[in-house]
Order: sequence, then C-alpha cells, then structure tokens
Amino acid sequence: MSNKRNIYISVCIFLLILVTYQIGYGEGNPPADQTPKDKMDVTHSTFQFKGNDFTQPEPASAENLPILAIPDAYEKVEESKELELYVQKDTMNIMVRDKRSGYVWSSVPDKSIQKETQLNESWSATINSPVVVQYFNEEAMLESGSFVSLEGSVEAFNTIENGFEAELSLDQLEVRLSIQVMLEDESLLVKMPDEGFEENGTKKVASVQFYPFLGAVKHEDIPGYMFIPDGSGALIRYQEEHPRYESAFIGRIYGKDEAVEERDDFTMKPEPISVPVFGMTHGVEANGFIGIIEQGQYNAEIMAFPSGVNTDFNWVSPRFIMRYPYFQPTSKNMGGINTYQKERIEGDKVIRYAFLTGGNSDYIGMAKTYRSYLKEKGFLAEKVDSKGEDVPIRIEFLGSEMEPGLITRNLVPMTTFDQAKAIVDDMTDAGIQRLTTVFRGWTQGGLTGHNPDKFPVEQELGGEEKLKELQTHLDRKGTPFHLYLDYTKAFGNQDNFDVKVDAVRRISNHILGYSFSQDIVDEEFSDLMINYIHPKKALNLASEDMEKFEDLGLEGVSIDETGSVLYSDYSGKRELTRKESASIYEEIAQKYADQVEGVSFYHPNDYMFRYTDSIFDIPMNSSRYMYETDTVPFLQIALHGSIDYYASFSNYHADPKRQLLRTIEYGAYPSYYLTHEPSWKLQTTPSKDLFTSEYENWKSDIVAQYERVNQALRNVQQATIEDRKVMELGVVEVTYSNGVRIVVNYNSKEMQVEEAKVAPLDFKVIEGGD
Repeated sequence: MSNKRNIYISVCIFLLILVTYQIGYGEGNPPADQTPKDKMDVTHSTFQFKGNDFTQPEPASAENLPILAIPDAYEKVEESKELELYVQKDTMNIMVRDKRSGYVWSSVPDKSIQKETQLNESWSATINSPVVVQYFNEEAMLESGSFVSLEGSVEAFNTIENGFEAELSLDQLEVRLSIQVMLEDESLLVKMPDEGFEENGTKKVASVQFYPFLGAVKHEDIPGYMFIPDGSGALIRYQEEHPRYESAFIGRIYGKDEAVEERDDFTMKPEPISVPVFGMTHGVEANGFIGIIEQGQYNAEIMAFPSGVNTDFNWVSPRFIMRYPYFQPTSKNMGGINTYQKERIEGDKVIRYAFLTGGNSDYIGMAKTYRSYLKEKGFLAEKVDSKGEDVPIRIEFLGSEMEPGLITRNLVPMTTFDQAKAIVDDMTDAGIQRLTTVFRGWTQGGLTGHNPDKFPVEQELGGEEKLKELQTHLDRKGTPFHLYLDYTKAFGNQDNFDVKVDAVRRISNHILGYSFSQDIVDEEFSDLMINYIHPKKALNLASEDMEKFEDLGLEGVSIDETGSVLYSDYSGKRELTRKESASIYEEIAQKYADQVEGVSFYHPNDYMFRYTDSIFDIPMNSSRYMYETDTVPFLQIALHGSIDYYASFSNYHADPKRQLLRTIEYGAYPSYYLTHEPSWKLQTTPSKDLFTSEYENWKSDIVAQYERVNQALRNVQQATIEDRKVMELGVVEVTYSNGVRIVVNYNSKEMQVEEAKVAPLDFKVIEGGD
C-alpha cells in the first residue's frame, strides 16, 4: 500500500512539473481554435525572459531629470571643455557639472534626500566622507571607518594642473594620505599617490575607497541602473520596492589571489571579472559614467550596493586592498591565528570617471567608451578586413588522458593525429572551410599526465612525426593549428619541476596547491596534486618550450589559465605582487606573439588583450546573482571588430537552440570539444566530465549549427557593435558599424519587428550600407 502511495505521489509531482514547464517554457503554441489570442501570449509566456539571464526592454527615455544646485560652499577649481569641477574644501566633497547637458554629479546625496532617509550614525558618516577605509585594530580584527567617523581633517589644500591636491589626516588611525582630483576632457581622475601615504599608529589600513557615493541614487528616485563587469556584464536596476538583500555584489578584479585568500572548493564559481570597470546611469540615454580603474586594479574589487542593503541608496565603487587578512597555522593539527599582511601593497591608486551624455549614456555607451579607451592605450588593434570570408569555428581535440593503474597510470588514447586530420578533412568536405583547431593532451602522459613537462610528444598518438604531418596538412588547407598549453598548473613533481623550489608559496609559507579530487569530488585522483607554477619558472618553461616548438614549425598556441588566473607569491627572495606576476605573464605572451602566428587565451584579463589573436570561452552570461536584473554583452561590444572571440563548447549546452541564438546575438563564434573515440572511455580519467564528444555523434549538428552562425555573422566580422535594443521581451536587435542589423527572436512564436518577421527561435539579417 505504501509503495502504491509513493508511486501515486511521484506521478502527481511529475505531472505538476510537466504542466509548469509547458506553461512557462513550452516550445509549441496551443491550437488556435482552443485558445484566444490573448491567452496564447500567456501560454507562450515570456516570463522566462524577465529573468536576469536576459536583458529587459528599456523604459521610455528619461526627460527633465532634476538638476542639483551647486551650493555656495562649493568652489569651482577647474574647468575643461566638457566639465566643471567644484569642491567643498572643509569636507573635500566634490560636484561635477557636465557642460554638454548641464547635469550635475555629486559625491554625496543631496542633504534634503539624506534627511528623508533613515541612516544610522555610521552610515551617515560614510555617505558624507570622501574617503572610506577598513583597518585592522590591535587584535587584528577588521573594522570600518570613514573620514568623518575617524575625525578626519584637511591638512593642506593646493591647486595643481587640471585640479587640486589635498592632504588628509585620519587622526584616530594616525594615517595621512594625499588625494588628487583632476579633469581631463570628459573625464574626472581621482588619484591617491603612494608616496603621500603614511601610517604611524598601531592600527593598519586594510582597504581604501574614494568618493564611493558618487552618483548614488535613492531607491528609484532617478531611473537607471548600475553596471558591473560580472562575466559578460550585468545591470542592477534601481527599484522602489527593492528586496532586503543580505549582501551586496563584491567582485574581485581578476579573481581571488589564492596565495592569501582561501580557495572555494565546493561552491559554484562566479563568472570572471576580466576588466576593471563599473558604471552608473541617471536616466538611460540621459546621463551616465563609466569608471575605469587605471592603477591599483590588481588588488581591487568592485562593490555594488543595491538599495535595501544597509541603506536606501544604490551605489557602486571600487575598493583598493592594501592588506589581506589570512590564517597562519601554528601547528600540524590546524591550530593557528588570524592575522594580516604586515607590509602593505604599494602603488598609486587611480580611477577615471568618463562622463556620458545623451544616447551614449547606457551600458552600450559605456562599452563603446571602454573600447575607445583600450584602443587609445594600445590594448586593441583594428581587425584585418575579412569581408567575404566564412566565419571561423573552433574545434578542440582531446588527444589522450590518463587513468589510474595498479602500479602506474595508464594512457587512454582518444584522438590520434591521423584521426584529427581525418576529422578536419571530413568537416571541410561537409562545407566548413574555416576552422581554428586546438589539440589538447598531445604531451607524454596525456592531458593531466605530466604538465609542465611536455616532451616528448605522446607516441601512441603518432609521435612528433605525425604531429608535424598534421601541422603541415592543416597549413596547406589554411587551417590554424594550436597546441594547448598551460603555464599555471603543474601536476606533481616532474623532471623539470620541483614542487619545493618551483611552486608558488602562500603567505603562510605553504605551497599553493590542492588535490585534483577537490575539483571533481572523486577520491580516485586524491593522489594527483595540482601545484601553481611560480611565474618566473613559468617564463623559463615557456622559453624552453619555444625552442622545441620552433623545430616543430608550430604556428599557433592556445594558453589556458596563464591569461586569466593571477596570484602573488611569498617565496622569500622570489616574492611577487599580483602586478609583477601579470607583467611576467605578459612577457610570456609577448614572446609567443613574436614567434608564432596565432596566440589565443581562454577568457583572458584585459592586460592580455594586446597579445591575443583569439579569445576562447568568452563569458556569455553573468553570475545571475539575485540582485542582478539583467545580463548584457558589455565585453562583446567592447571587443567585437578587434579580437575574434568564441563561445564555450556547444556540445555541452543544456538548451542548444537558445544558446546558439545567444552566440549569434553576441557576435561570438561556435566551438566544439571532440574526440574520435567514444566519451565513455574517459569515465575513469580526470576528463570524465567530457561526456559527449565523439565526432560521429556530432557531425550533423556541427554542420547545421555552423551554417546558421555563418549566415548570421559572415558580413560583420570586422565591424564593431554600435547599438543593441531589446525590442520586446525575447527579441533583440544588434546594429553593426557597417549598417547590418541582426534581429534575434528567442520566443517560440513568430515575432514582427518593424518591417521584418522573425520566425520562432530564429534570427533575421537586415543588410545595410557599408
């Protein structure tokens, strides 16, 4: 009886889920003779597009936004062609007037608004302070303070070229610092010179922020949103009834520094933050700014507080870390103490606020402004004209892996060099003429066998002779061929890697590493240790590899985490800051760029853009935190037309139809991770998550999906993205610099967009003039 009851309950639950799915996500429309048209819209339901995985349609453009009056207590200290800078000398708060629109930005909310808002003493002091700090007290506990709460005073004030400089004292901390505020065309520069920072007390500064409430908005008093660089990009819209979130967005630029911060082994990893930017709008297509951290970004984080978190204000600001807290073990049984870095992280801190006005005052304008900034700084180049060519597709092959054996590890061959050659030929025969190929697991011992020890080439795949044949064959076809490399992770001790000497050390003096089983929750590989390679050792390894690659005639490399993972090192005489580590990785990239024709990185940080021919696995989503209201392609808008970028592997998407549409909408190229052998052979290897990779099973899908992407993006490869409009829920129009418009319909019914009808789950290319 009990079993029947359980079966009955299970069936009911299944039917309930099925009905809910059909209502919310059903692909088909109900019969017209059974459902009125207005009910069809409800059944078809667009509520799925109201989620933060998509972008919401913009409300009508804001008009007649109130303009703040500049109080008499503020003195104008500088003026550029576009801006005027005012300062209140006793508080050091500032106001900026945009001469193009007359709009005024303030570093503190208007006093009348503050009076209407319930603020405790601490937050009232924070909001009205030009500088906010965290500091370690005598017990090594972290506390917060501000210019007001810490009895700050202005010790000196001087006008300098384009602005002013003030020397501030935080008397309770016995800290002195200098702050410079300057105008440069349409930008405001805020700088803390390192040479002006002094600490004389027992309390030590952990972090510092400057003018964190610049542009802060109470609830939705002003329509608009905050922009954060989470993954591809995300918005946090101002809302009147904002939920009382328990936490704000705090995203570490370039990810955590695992040399001082603990690794999160069993939590869902957030999308990467690869660019040091943030922004705000005051009325979409009215007023806005993009903040760019020019110096100090290697140890900084973006903080975005929606209203309802601590205060009623929406505000976004960078926070510069000057000391990290950490746990110092003092015994083998995990006993220890909580402490912090004794030496602060040195270096100037600089933020550039580029103010936007009119139709440029949205996340699209922010991305275009950042694109111009990157080009001006030499990080991006104009792309070679590829008009008339098919779009590229990335095909990555897994050559071999290893699996545990009785005594030693066994090799599991998945794709030999000859088999890869046959697959490429088969794809070109099927009509795909432009491929970018990457070969993983080509080294002795397979993908996770012996890195960083790469040579000899694995003999069971064909050895060096067959690798050269594959390289020559693909070169004749005009197909770029890349070998997969990683100068970040080492698998245990190898012939050319001594863990005790060549690995990164944490601030606690422990080796920075972890068991591979922590990543895949599998005890089979508990003895496989992954250690981080010291950047200087990585440079030596890369230099040695380049000599051997020259003999192979290699024309391309694809470098994994070395372009995206960043950490400091505490190995005594070899200590490195994150900035110094990044500089060494840039040197590796430059050396390869000088030697081979193509250098690709996997979702690289911005300092690698200038060396990058192609970006693999570019973020196509945000982390979709609860307080994020929209996902936007900020990164794609900034990079399209300068660097080719590819989406993650299409054979691992839960919703391939809509993911293909997103690939088209974001201007990305498709990718597949393939093997010749069936993927079940990997079930006892570290690549067991590669569960659907056999080429024969994917051939027809690859050809069909590629044809659709090629049809959509063929004529916009060298063009920049100039506009993006959400016409209605689930319908997006992207406009390129050559006049081509691509309309994408994520809905499961036909949609009319101006003069065009777009079929369900389809797109339409509307040609324009060059």
